[in-house]
Amino acid sequence: MAIKVITFDWGDTLAANYGMPYVETQRRAFRRLAADLTALGCTVGEGWVQACIAEIELTWQRSISKEHNPEHREIDMRAMFDRWLGEAGAIGADPHAVKLALDRCTTTLTDTVIPFTEAAPALSVLKARGYRLGVLSHVPWPGDACRGWFDRHLSGFFDFYSLSCEIGWIKPNPRHFRHALDQAGCAPHEILHVGDHPERDVLGGKAAGFKTCLRHTENIHGVDALARCQPDADIIRLRELVDIAKAL
Repeated sequence: MAIKVITFDWGDTLAANYGMPYVETQRRAFRRLAADLTALGCTVGEGWVQACIAEIELTWQRSISKEHNPEHREIDMRAMFDRWLGEAGAIGADPHAVKLALDRCTTTLTDTVIPFTEAAPALSVLKARGYRLGVLSHVPWPGDACRGWFDRHLSGFFDFYSLSCEIGWIKPNPRHFRHALDQAGCAPHEILHVGDHPERDVLGGKAAGFKTCLRHTENIHGVDALARCQPDADIIRLRELVDIAKAL
């Protein structure tokens, strides 16, 4: 049966992710947030910025660790932001101004990820061919911030989003794929999932009944893991998906 829906991982599939300057970006984002909150009359304590960044790093590392997170539960960064704002005394500040400050912060954080120049042309052709497109991604940032990134950089291409930050589970947990399947509106074998991660994207997708396509990267994932995952197809460039989706 023909492929009807194509889902995409985000980082290192549609956009550059690995090796991006996350720590320095976080410093800039939270320094700006601290300055904005201070201007609103909030009390941002000494060390608040570094404490937020340290918590992100520790929580993130634990979330991607098989030892600490064998069930692949996603962190709740929205709740973390709420707590950080509460600690800064933002509860009594103007809510609209606080939201604008928070949006500036999360926009800076998400724009660390840079879209590949080939992404928009490839997605445009796939949309023109009649495929429904979705984002099926492991991402801890708040969902509205993630959608904001796609609005800024790849607007109009995607019919639905399945983001681990909103679901609470990370690929390869089957709950993540079931969430995408519920929105896809077709059978699992009519979905082609494209991603760079041999376990989360390929093995997780295969276990969910999806067709899978590995987006090749280098020096990110282990060579043995890449060799073992055995996707239905593999690509170097996103434009290759036009012929692959048709063939599958």
